[in-house]
Amino acid sequence: MSETIPEPREFFGERLPEQFNRSLARQEQAVAAAQKLLDAMRAVEVTLCVVVEGERFFLDVEKGLMRASATPANPPLLTLLLDRSAYARVVAESGDSALGFLGGLSGLAGEMRLTRSRVENLAGVEGSLRFEVEGDGGFALTTHFGPGAPAETPDTTLCVDSETYRELRAGRLDPQNAFMGGKIRVAGNVQLAMQLALAALSPD
Repeated sequence: MSETIPEPREFFGERLPEQFNRSLARQEQAVAAAQKLLDAMRAVEVTLCVVVEGERFFLDVEKGLMRASATPANPPLLTLLLDRSAYARVVAESGDSALGFLGGLSGLAGEMRLTRSRVENLAGVEGSLRFEVEGDGGFALTTHFGPGAPAETPDTTLCVDSETYRELRAGRLDPQNAFMGGKIRVAGNVQLAMQLALAALSPD
């Protein structure tokens, strides 16, 4: 069925201005959302620590900007421990995206931004979590949250097979569905795993 063509007076007097103004309103909403996210990222002041086979790196974030430092500006929010194979795998998958690197650490698709609310959620977490990917190309890494050194035995272990990990990273599998379907296996402190999941999956 062909659409009825409005009279020129209606089209130019009402319809076209309304369409034009709706487009402007959508753009204004997009700018407001982007500004809110930018403000949340700029509000972050935190230190991350990464240990690759004993070599320690501190990453200070101040007003949203990250810089490498020989000594931490703050007690580390988290300490990440990787061997060379896990380091190579995560870096290769994230490409040139630092936020993709953070997403890869959480097993999530795409990028994970550090915002004030996400940092506040993570600040309430204490303990060590080991993430293991089994099968071809598998790897493991441990993340310790809170003060003190990581325990020799992690509080919680999350384990997935390589196919599930690929599906999660590609965004074809929802983390909650994967957990409910038994594709993400949890051992140890389940509450710690839930706290981290809420922080990682919370809106930016």
